[in-house]
Amino acid sequence: GNDGIILIFQKQNTASTTGVTGKISALGAELSAQNEGLHIRMLMDQGDYINLSVYSVIQNLLIGGALAILVLFFFLLDARPTLVIALSIPLSLMVAVTLMYFTNISLNIISLSGLALGVGMLVDNSIVVMENIYRLRGEGIAVHRAAVGGARQVGGAIFASTLTTICVFLPIVFTQGLSRQLFTDMGLTIAFSLLASLAVALTLVPTMASTVLAGKPVKPQKWFAALTRAYRRLLKWSLKHKAPVMIAVLLLFALSVYGITVMGTAFLPEMDSSQMSAALTMPEGSDWEETEAMNDLVMARILEIEAVESVGAIVGSSGQAMGGGGRAAGGSTSFYIMLQEKRSLTNREVERLIHEKTEDLDAEISVSASDMDLSALGGSGIEVLIRGDDLDLLAATAEEVAALIGETEGTRDILTGNEESSTETRIAINRDAAMREGLTVAQIYQEVAGRLAGKLESTALQAAGDEYPVIVIGAHRDSHTRDNLGELALTVTGPEGTEKEVLLGDIAEITEALTPGAIARENQSRRVTVRASLDEGYNIGLVSRELERELAGYTPPAGFTVEIAGENEMITSALRDIVLMIVLAVIFIYLIMVAQFQSLLSPFIILFTLPLAFTGGLLLLWVSGLDLSVTAMLGFLVLAGIVVNNGIVYVDYVNQLRLGGMDKKEALLEAGSARLRPIIMTALTTILAMSTIALGIGSGAEMTQPMAVVTIGGLTYATLLTLLVVPLMYDFLHRRPLRRIEIEE
Repeated sequence: GNDGIILIFQKQNTASTTGVTGKISALGAELSAQNEGLHIRMLMDQGDYINLSVYSVIQNLLIGGALAILVLFFFLLDARPTLVIALSIPLSLMVAVTLMYFTNISLNIISLSGLALGVGMLVDNSIVVMENIYRLRGEGIAVHRAAVGGARQVGGAIFASTLTTICVFLPIVFTQGLSRQLFTDMGLTIAFSLLASLAVALTLVPTMASTVLAGKPVKPQKWFAALTRAYRRLLKWSLKHKAPVMIAVLLLFALSVYGITVMGTAFLPEMDSSQMSAALTMPEGSDWEETEAMNDLVMARILEIEAVESVGAIVGSSGQAMGGGGRAAGGSTSFYIMLQEKRSLTNREVERLIHEKTEDLDAEISVSASDMDLSALGGSGIEVLIRGDDLDLLAATAEEVAALIGETEGTRDILTGNEESSTETRIAINRDAAMREGLTVAQIYQEVAGRLAGKLESTALQAAGDEYPVIVIGAHRDSHTRDNLGELALTVTGPEGTEKEVLLGDIAEITEALTPGAIARENQSRRVTVRASLDEGYNIGLVSRELERELAGYTPPAGFTVEIAGENEMITSALRDIVLMIVLAVIFIYLIMVAQFQSLLSPFIILFTLPLAFTGGLLLLWVSGLDLSVTAMLGFLVLAGIVVNNGIVYVDYVNQLRLGGMDKKEALLEAGSARLRPIIMTALTTILAMSTIALGIGSGAEMTQPMAVVTIGGLTYATLLTLLVVPLMYDFLHRRPLRRIEIEE
């Protein structure tokens, strides 16, 4: 309710946002203390949002790490190996953060989310090594021999599995635009942490194991022994009845593919933040007193909302400088809304309440749910781009397209661009009539322009150090209006030197028409953009698909093109890039596994886990009600590198047993029993480490929530079926006996 001054600060490119905002806040508090009656309040603070988001991600990272350690202790029931594996987490993180420092990667939401996603995978290598050493100790092998032999036995497999996870981020290098800028930091962060975990697993873990496991090993738990026997019986049945298992897998895969066709799409998930903005536009002709009274009324109603902490307003176009989706036009009012940190309402719910509380007011109010989040990069709503040369036809086509958009369910606030049009007077010369009078179009234009110019600045006078322009005003400046323009007389000199007057209305058609406030051009063609917002609860991807069907039956004028652009175009482009990245990642993964197994067949078997992972990820994303966004697709990319790890460890051990002389069926059963515990443990640690992100706990968690949901769904489903499908495919495709000479060479 007080008048004030709004100060807007922008940081230098090399400065830290949080550092600058922190210093400004401290200076504001100092000035308020020194000057009685002075109150400085933050209306928008990007540093505050960044700090909240970073703190939230770090909190999720710590909780995920703690859950991973609990899983280890639950399965091993021995504090000694659990402690060794737990130590690998901070060591790997320290190495990763050090490498981030030297590669100029800052601690931001993206890079820290990479660490949070990677914390569950950090212990995977250590788990596989420690569990194998632990198993050998349980068989009575000496501690030092078990440490060396256990690490050597799985060293090649975990090296290959780590490379497969890292290489999935290599295709990011080949993408362009926003996708690359957003996720390069995440890919590098995960790569750094996994490389560190590999080094720790192959060096520190065996060294510490040779000391801490020197005592008597703990006997395996009875419940897990029973679980292993049950799994062995299930695997034996599956090897005899391959068809039912594979049919069930294919049906679920078909269901997930159907889910893609009905699932909504988005560029980036919407994120809650502590700051919102709104814009108020008064009816035309409103005076200052009416505007000020309306501003006070709107602010009072916004402050009635429980989640709102404070509201600031600035009148006029200068309000645009503060940014945000709710920018006001010149002469309008921009509102900047600070929300309470702890609140029960989401930004979208606050936006809806603002609309409800102000819907009876005689003014136009628009609200932006958040000014701070990355989803603003993706734009919002529907945009249809119309290209053509004729301005009148462009305007008419825009109105026709707007009508089609209005018929599409879920759209509102449709703008054609004609709203800013003004009326112009057009003079269309009849060339034949002008030529009969001895006039050309150029002559007529010069004469009319000169008569209508009104005034001309001819020179400037200097007096007492000041400069004054001298303006020549035409004698007939007030005599010509739109109504009598046709009576404007043009003087024509005939061949014999005689002069006569010709009225403009006799040789030209004078009309009035709407003209755009600005003419936009793209690729040497004029264009207009028809825009529309989405109703609450509607998805941009689904609405765009419906609109595409509407536009498919519309025929634009000859030479005109109509296409959907805006957010939907960004989504399509980004998803296309991610699909390309996944394809390249699969190729890289296959080549790494070929090098590991020195075979083309074994890697092909392991690749069957990828459709399983994608099935589980899509189904959980669908059930969770989340959209298929860029971050969700990045989750599939992460899955491609993770899910093959268990397959690599399993197939590698089967090959070792067969080379040792064991029968193929028996080797499949024995490898499944021996690798069951590390496979379940590594999957559970990764799943639980991502669980807090998947639940969307904390500010900024919405950004990576779809990725975590996809990873958890895919990894859960793939882990369960990898233990069945990979053995089935191995038994079906590996018909020849393995030869040791191939491995030795």
